[in-house]
Amino acid sequence: MSIGIERGTLFVFVGTSGSGRKTIAHELSRELGLQHIISHTTREQRAHESQGKEYYFTSRKEFIDADIRGEFIQTAEIDNHFYGVKESDAEAALAAGPVAYVIVNRSGANKFKYEFKDRAIRLFIYANKQLIMERLEARNVSDEVIKTYLDHYIEEVSYRKECEHIFENLELAATRQQVKEAILSHILATTS
Repeated sequence: MSIGIERGTLFVFVGTSGSGRKTIAHELSRELGLQHIISHTTREQRAHESQGKEYYFTSRKEFIDADIRGEFIQTAEIDNHFYGVKESDAEAALAAGPVAYVIVNRSGANKFKYEFKDRAIRLFIYANKQLIMERLEARNVSDEVIKTYLDHYIEEVSYRKECEHIFENLELAATRQQVKEAILSHILATTS
């Protein structure tokens, strides 16, 4: 599938689970006016999540039917749950503003890089395993979710060498500022 979006910049937030990439992405989007491309998933909605904010939560049947109709730019199966980004959601976000962002895993990042070429800027955010575990425990995340995050760590962190920007998130405010500067450098370069 080749999507019909020919202009706009897409920031692709990718990295290790529990690294703070979603927090950073959402905070910077509000500050900088980036349009969010929301992913769809078949996993259960968690207590702190809202439909249409973090994800569009959907049934497996609805997801598979949409996939068969070719509605997704990319899909992935992680721990027996489907995740995907619809072409219509990407088109709507980039129609609403010239700069959008998406939060995906490495296969999603590769697909967006393939589709958007130089207009897709991958921002890889990671933290070490111990720090991830401490942060998740402080947020009272279940042991099952923590184990899932850590089980995928090596696979996720190895992708950083493929990305345009890499940030180790040791301290949220400092990392957020570094990511902001990287985003602004690309926005200024495309508007100059």
